[in-house]
Amino acid sequence: MSPRTAPAAAVRLTDPAGAFLGSGFHLGAGLLVSCAHVVHGRPELTARHGTGAHPVRAARLFPPEPAPGAAAYPPPDLALLTAPGLAGAPAVPLGSADPAGDTSVLVHGFAVNPVTGEVGPESALLAVAGPSGLGLRVQQGWIPRGLSGSMAVDGQGRVVGVVKATADGGGPAGGWITPLSALLPLLPPALAPAPAPAARPAVTAGEIARLLGTPALFQDPAARLELVQAVGERLGPGEEIRVPYHPLAALHLRAVAGACLHHRSPDRALRALLAGARELCGPHRALDELGALLDPGPEE
Repeated sequence: MSPRTAPAAAVRLTDPAGAFLGSGFHLGAGLLVSCAHVVHGRPELTARHGTGAHPVRAARLFPPEPAPGAAAYPPPDLALLTAPGLAGAPAVPLGSADPAGDTSVLVHGFAVNPVTGEVGPESALLAVAGPSGLGLRVQQGWIPRGLSGSMAVDGQGRVVGVVKATADGGGPAGGWITPLSALLPLLPPALAPAPAPAARPAVTAGEIARLLGTPALFQDPAARLELVQAVGERLGPGEEIRVPYHPLAALHLRAVAGACLHHRSPDRALRALLAGARELCGPHRALDELGALLDPGPEE
């Protein structure tokens, strides 16, 4: 789901009579997320999406009750709601990490319009300042009444937090969001995001040169010059690599590798380098190792 389609997963929470309570969002299979303070003390709830109204069949609040006399509902201030009628509605994906300080999040939910007084879709762009006593502090944006419980998404439209509160009870100032890390432990395992793939080790010019220098052919200066020419032919006019000749094979091949790594399109240049080396040298285990290191995909 892109940032443009994320709002389709927003829901409006009301009592059975239609009185507006706050926002929430659909994670899939009829599971909704909101804030505990939005739905606390409401034994009957309705989730409204589009033109439909869907009864909430179950609600779990974290924590179940606020502390007596507390000025704010204690963390994590989250609610998981089950509305089977929304099982086929659009759902928003989860992110993999909390938003970092000095980044922005988009908020999508519902709020009372200050001009018309009517409840309708509302969005906000908020700057994340960093950790605060109520969650993550957000600034430089407005959180109008009703956005509590709405999704905060990153630039890819993935949930990275839940809007908790405005900083000014009398006006729509910045405020706080509950971070994704507080939500993830509460969700069913099936909804947990897939772990991020392990980072590939950095490809260095030295390692590329070592593998290219293993075949005896590239100890020959003429073969190395032909390799540079083969790379240029694959990259096309104006895209060739420029490599000063060096009589030492190791230094010459390192320069060739460095030129590819610093090319305006390094992936293309490295694919061209591997393809050219295989064309000149033929099958060789070192070039297979180089292919695995570069993981270039289909060769040109």
